[in-house]
Parts: sequence; C-alpha cells; structure tokens
Amino acid sequence: MLIFEEHFQDNCRNWVTRSGVDCSLGIKASHYSFDHKRSGSETYWLSWNSTEFFYELNNFHISIVLEKVTGVDSFGYGFIWGLLDSNNFFEFIISGNGLYRIAQCKNGTFEYYTNWKRCTSIQLGNGVNLLEVRRIGDNVEFYINSTVVETFSTQQVMDVLGKSFGFVIHDKINIKVHSLMITALDIEKEPTFDVDVKDSKPETKAAFIQHEAPDYDTLEKIITDLNQLVGHERTKQQLFSLANFLKVQTERKQRGLKTVDTSLHLMLYGPPGTGKTTIARLVGRLYKQLGFLERGHVIETDRAGIVGGYIGQTALRVESAVQQALDGVLFIDEAHALVPEDTPNDFGKEALQVLLKRMEDQRARLAVVVAGYPEEMEKFIESNPGLKSRVNRLFYIDHYTPNELLSIFKKFCIENGYSLDLSACIVLQRAFELAYAKRDKNFGNGRFVRTIFERSIEQQANRIVNKLEKLDNSEISLVTGDDLFFVNSDSY
Repeated sequence: MLIFEEHFQDNCRNWVTRSGVDCSLGIKASHYSFDHKRSGSETYWLSWNSTEFFYELNNFHISIVLEKVTGVDSFGYGFIWGLLDSNNFFEFIISGNGLYRIAQCKNGTFEYYTNWKRCTSIQLGNGVNLLEVRRIGDNVEFYINSTVVETFSTQQVMDVLGKSFGFVIHDKINIKVHSLMITALDIEKEPTFDVDVKDSKPETKAAFIQHEAPDYDTLEKIITDLNQLVGHERTKQQLFSLANFLKVQTERKQRGLKTVDTSLHLMLYGPPGTGKTTIARLVGRLYKQLGFLERGHVIETDRAGIVGGYIGQTALRVESAVQQALDGVLFIDEAHALVPEDTPNDFGKEALQVLLKRMEDQRARLAVVVAGYPEEMEKFIESNPGLKSRVNRLFYIDHYTPNELLSIFKKFCIENGYSLDLSACIVLQRAFELAYAKRDKNFGNGRFVRTIFERSIEQQANRIVNKLEKLDNSEISLVTGDDLFFVNSDSY
C-alpha cells in the first residue's frame, strides 16, 4: 500500500525552502533542489520534514530518486532518518566516485556501520541514482539502484532519538530529489502525518491484461495445444526439451535427490504476428502443471504499462506488475523498448533495474518472459549483464511460410464457422507466396492473415446479402475467390 508519495510539484509537505550563503533549498519543476555551497569534508547540511507514520511498522519500503547535478565526488549526499536535530540522525549516502556510507551521527559524533564501501551499481559523476531502505521484520535492507548492499538488524538502525526524515549533503554539491515514496505491506496504526492512506494512484499502477490458466488443465492438454500451433517446429522442440528437463527435476526433488537451481525466465524473439503471446500463455500453463508456479496465469504488459511519466513513478508500476504476476508469468511484449538507444536517461532503464532485482528476489514465484523483434532483442539482452545472466533461454520464432499462412487462414475459417472453396485457396496461396517473398522485418505474419480474413468475410457478406433467403447454410458460410479480389491490390 502506498502511504506517502512526493514528487515535489508543489510544497504541500512544507519542505524547508530558503536561500542563503551556505545553502539554497527550494521546490522547482517536479523536484526538490538542494544546493550546498560550503566546501570541506566536515561540513554538512540537513533538510527534513517531520513524520512518525511508518517507523513502527513491521514492513515498509522507502524509495528515493536522487540526481547529482554538480559538485565534488569525494563526499556524500543521500537520505537521513531518525532525526532529532542536526547532531542526531542516521544517514545512507553515496558519492559520485562510486562509494556509499551508512552511519549514525549521535551528539555530533559519527559511528560508521559501513564506511565508504565501493558499489559498482552507483552511477559515477553526475547522474540519477535510486536509493531504497526496506524493513522486513527484524532486518533492514539497503539498496542502490535495486542492488542490495547491506542488511542490518532493525534494532541497530531504527533505534532512533527522533522520528523525522529527509536529505543530507556533505561538501559543495547540488542535487535534485525527484521523488520520495513510502509503501507498506501492513499498517498497524493510522499515520499521523497529514496524508491520506490509500491504495496506489492509477498512475502508479501497471497497465496489463491478465490471462488465467484454464480450469482442469493437464500436461497432456498443453502438449496437444502446443502441437496444434501452426509452424514453430523449432520452438516446439525447445519447449518439449524444457518440459522434459523440468519434469526430471520435479521427480528428483520428490525422491530427495539433488536438483539444479532452475531459472524460469526466458526470451521469445521473432518478427511480429508470430504468436509470442500465445506461447507465453502455454509456458505459464506448463510451469503450473509441472509444479513450478502455483497459478500459471499470465500478466501481459509492455513499456507503456510499466514506465511512468516521471522519475520514481516507474518503480511503483514495475512493483505493481510483479505483485500481480506472482505465482505466474510476467510477459513484457516489445521489451526492447525499455532501453531505447537514443535516450540514455530514459525511464525504461529504471524499470529494467527494478525488474532485475525482483526477478532474483522472486525467482521461485515468478517467471518473466520478455519478447520482441530479433535485432532489437539481441541488443536488449546484451544491454545489461544482469539481464543476460537471468534470461538464459532464448527461443527464436521465425516468419510463417506461405503454406503456414494458408493454414492459419483456414484455422480462422474453422474457428468462425466459414469454409473455403478451391478458387479461394488458389488466390490465397498466390497472395501469401508473393507477400512472403516481399516480406521485411515488419511483415505482420498472423496479423497479416487476420486482416485478410476479416476483409474477406466482409466482402463475402456484400456478395450474398441480397439473396440470403435463397442460400443454405453451406453457401452462406462459403468464402470464394471472388471475395478475395482485393488481395491483388496494395490496398489491403
């Protein structure tokens, strides 16, 4: 549950705003500007806002998106909590040269829990970094860009003199705080801070389509459905091989034998309209029947469904999608759109960072299936070493051949109660051979066939509408070559 959200679009939370010789603090366009103007390792400046609404919860998650704009790299900036005054607080800070520190300042004296430890996840120099503090019962975890860096006991780091939180800067640095969000899994008392307790706002929820595994499903039904797919012979063999491997692992586990730690994540890559979503649904059903996922449902989303409009919103959307997909499959179509080449600071990278962490944390309850076009997905999988290590099963799905395209058309006819005569088959065969020969990477395959099918039954309706009373059921359901005249033009 989202219990606190701040994107600094106004100053309804009453953050400190002032300008002076030592420090400038102010609400700017969708961020909090914090400019510390004094140099030296012993100098620091605090900005905070009082609240007591989450300290006593057993589970909470603090997420802060910070951007270093200018300044030195040797000393830190970051998040503070347990504030009583400027001499008593805890801090979780990072530096522009890739180090982090967790410490307590008590009566002006620092006690270091972690003192300037290197973290390769920190973006060096000036850039955006995501800091997270997550309490889970008796432990508190600290994350940098979705990578856990430290775990301490709750008693160590939450035994505080004060109950305020905010931001800290050491030395001459200017930062932007883009967002601050606090979520909780359970709430044991009402918050005393002036903020409504409510479910996540629509803009922080993922947009998705949910597809449930069928009732009374069996492994035999899944194999039958897989075999009935048109084409995809190579992919079928890969899935059969995966099923066999998982089956043996399940049997070994039941017999008390050692099993191989298995990742359920995989990638489907191929041209559009080749049934990647259908295969992802089969994968969910397969994992369920083999005992690896409890529900086997599929949450289908894409970039638009999980990437927010501003920094910080994206992390919550990804969390939302993951929570919906637990015990099933999170299917991300056109996943390559998360890492566009021409926009290095795109929010899609934030989505990917959070997703990678959840893929590892929830590997026993979540299968992530990413899908997209061949060239783009090859670049996508190479864009992040963590992604490449977690998604190690790559299934290539090729274009449908002309004969397979014709089979798909016939399948549409059967499913919708239509039939084809010989003249229609001849026209379609010729059209599919020509389209296949001229295909490029954007060729629609099954979508292309569906478009022709829908157009053909419209034309068939135009042909027979004035003589319906004279036609029997077979004639009213027959598609002929005359109904496909349009395939010889470029209009379809």
